Amino acid sequence: MVTIFDIKRFAVHDGPGIRTTVFLKGCPLRCAWCHNPESQEREPVSVDIVRKLNGRSVPGKKVYGERMEVDQVVETLIKDMHFYEESNGGVTFSGGEPLMQPEGLVQLLEACKMHGIHTTVDTSGYASWELFEKIMPLTDLFLFDLKNMDPELHKEYTGMDNGPILSNADKLLEMGARLIFRIPVIPGINTTENEISRMVGFLKERAEKMTEVHLLPYHRIAENKYQRLQIKQELDHVAEP
Repeated sequence: MVTIFDIKRFAVHDGPGIRTTVFLKGCPLRCAWCHNPESQEREPVSVDIVRKLNGRSVPGKKVYGERMEVDQVVETLIKDMHFYEESNGGVTFSGGEPLMQPEGLVQLLEACKMHGIHTTVDTSGYASWELFEKIMPLTDLFLFDLKNMDPELHKEYTGMDNGPILSNADKLLEMGARLIFRIPVIPGINTTENEISRMVGFLKERAEKMTEVHLLPYHRIAENKYQRLQIKQELDHVAEP
């Protein structure tokens, strides 16, 4: 069983080609800019909402997350085999942090490989090296987040030290994994001269081994989610670039 909070078909920003992105619940980080706050807890979450119906406000419930059998998920993934093949696409596992559900993730990756589907794992990098070793042979591409280089800033804005993340990135590169580093651009937090200098230095040292670098602009489209979940939005003061 896996806990999923969304399956997005025909995704074009989560790896090469046309893809299906599976969003698994659960994340060890609490990034101040998280655009999927409903993904943070591993179990499904129910929240109160108000819908408009014929001009009237109708109270209701919205559940973020669903427990699914691995076979159920795979049935959805193989529906778009033709699009994967024609576009050199495939399946991306995202979150949350997909490595928070290691057994289910491994089973899903194995199923994709059995069907000849290209696999991508979108990860924060915060997991044990043993888990990365387990999924590496089943993963064609890693989308690997870099948030802050300063460990104290990283801990302040994500809740965790970045030491294990940087270590895992280096080990994956040493073992020949394909990595695209993805950097969320958060004004005033990782755009200072010191942060940019350290980030550029880190990337330069690994330029021959990494695949690409993607910059992801900060946005505020998740504000309604924070309100529904009654989670404080820590970056109210930060404007979109």
